Amino acid sequence: MNVVAHFDEIFLKGGNQRFFVNQLKKNIEHLFPKSHTLRLESGIWIENIQEEDLSRLALIPGIANFSPAFKAELDFEKIVARVESENWGDDFKSFRITANRSDKTFPMDSVEIERELGSRVNIKFGWKVKLKNPDLEIHLNIGTKEVIVYGNLIKGAGGLPVGTAEKVMCLLSGGIDSPVAAYKMMVRGAEVELIHFQNQTHVTEEVSKKIMDLAKVLTKYHGPITLHIVPFEPWQKQIIMKVPSDYRMLLSRRLMFKISQNVAHKVGALAMATGDSLGQVASQTIQNLAAVYQSVDLLKLTPLIAENKTDIMNLARRLGTLEISERPYEDCCSLLVSNHPQTKSKIEDVLKIEEKIDLSQLDKTEIISYHIGM
Repeated sequence: MNVVAHFDEIFLKGGNQRFFVNQLKKNIEHLFPKSHTLRLESGIWIENIQEEDLSRLALIPGIANFSPAFKAELDFEKIVARVESENWGDDFKSFRITANRSDKTFPMDSVEIERELGSRVNIKFGWKVKLKNPDLEIHLNIGTKEVIVYGNLIKGAGGLPVGTAEKVMCLLSGGIDSPVAAYKMMVRGAEVELIHFQNQTHVTEEVSKKIMDLAKVLTKYHGPITLHIVPFEPWQKQIIMKVPSDYRMLLSRRLMFKISQNVAHKVGALAMATGDSLGQVASQTIQNLAAVYQSVDLLKLTPLIAENKTDIMNLARRLGTLEISERPYEDCCSLLVSNHPQTKSKIEDVLKIEEKIDLSQLDKTEIISYHIGM
């Protein structure tokens, strides 16, 4: 099928609009290899999209809304014939016609088109005209060369196309939140790389597959992604030996941030993003987030910081990461959780405890990188 896709934020980009549109077209053709895109006056025309791809298209960053569509000639009777021959479905009882006429030389104005076409559709299908909240809204975009006709719009992800912002290093755990946070950065146009800290004492094929599967799902909306795996066992041993149990989580996260910053510098990432959500767990109180974020100078981004957990889970379900995230898995953080973790840490206390850890080999931490394809 063919689809017409619209955008919203891209229209605000003025003289840079072409760059954003071209990036979106490039992304769509890369993510849907059989498709072909064309720029329209009102958006993008996408040819050869499969019906089963529509749910994924709704999650592609940069698309505000879209609908299956067809083209008609610039002739009213031919428009009527094309609309009447379309299989709109059997579940509709009411409809309206919405015409937008960018070609002012067309012999009928928008009101005349809506009235005349509405009368013909009413006779053909028996649906009632309903101007507010109809079951079906038939849109006509009348341009200078052709007419684009489409039905009800499907809500898209909005935002900006991946690749229109700088690179961001996203921390990826085995949980629900971090893949959603990475996706949220994509919707802001960021190119993302992923970094995961692995507890080597519990590495199994199933554990490794879970992280790879999460990265694989994210490629459906981003394209190929680089995943960095950090064996964290040497640092865990130091933390367990030298850090009081109630501070282990905080010191562990500070080390993860330091290592992530080193990797970010090497690959040219200008920020790092986490799945932190304020108050969700003990390590995410304001005091503890401040203590962790102080560990590095790189810009920290927290796209889920004020999100409700139910909303995060709903998006994870749509993305296809929820079921994977819910597979049993003990990550590095879960193994360091105390029965009574510190919730109101003071940075001076954290820095004093961190002095016990030998950070001299931090820059030599082993990093294993994978290129995850679609």
